[in-house]
Amino acid sequence: MQNYFTVSITIEAICLIFSIICLANDKSNVWRSLILYLLITCIAECTGLFVSGMHHNNHWVYNIFLVFEGGFSHLMFAYLFRKFNSNKPIFIGLVAFLLTYTYEIFNHGFFRYNNLTYTILSIEIVLYSLYFYYLLLKDNQYIDLKYSGEFWWVGGALFFYFGNTACNIFDDKLYSIMITDKQHLSYLIFKALNVILYSCWCYSFICKKWMRTRSRV
Repeated sequence: MQNYFTVSITIEAICLIFSIICLANDKSNVWRSLILYLLITCIAECTGLFVSGMHHNNHWVYNIFLVFEGGFSHLMFAYLFRKFNSNKPIFIGLVAFLLTYTYEIFNHGFFRYNNLTYTILSIEIVLYSLYFYYLLLKDNQYIDLKYSGEFWWVGGALFFYFGNTACNIFDDKLYSIMITDKQHLSYLIFKALNVILYSCWCYSFICKKWMRTRSRV
């Protein structure tokens, strides 16, 4: 019987709960859409685990999820960049993502994971995150970063996708280092990156609710 209380699923479920509590009444449709995205994430993780136990090949599950991951990521960064009137990078990145995804599906089918597409998406998100911080530095408006939901959301994405990209580059070496009899170093790194990502996102949701509540005082 599969254990569904893995580190990834647990932290994703916690983040989903935080998003419902903090974002359900948020004025922004984009921020509220993260509730749906996190719900889809939890469903995909559980489905992937179930399918791997039954049929061993669950790549098609994550190929479907990759569409949502890319779509929601581009939507969120488009929303963040709109404040700075700088959405052109998002359009270029989205086209590159969709073309690569289509190419891989036609090249090797749906039952093999689109590694190239995920790598390109990860690089795009890292570049979007760095560009967002650059625009934030240039902006004359004062922002208290410790209470900025946008800052912490982007920070979590930057750590996660930069770490994933680095791990994918050195995957062979990391995979060969065994921490326990059944777990290699890359496995533990990916779990740690998950915790960092969703912890930052939980805090960003709290910031959004705290700022909204504060504005009413």
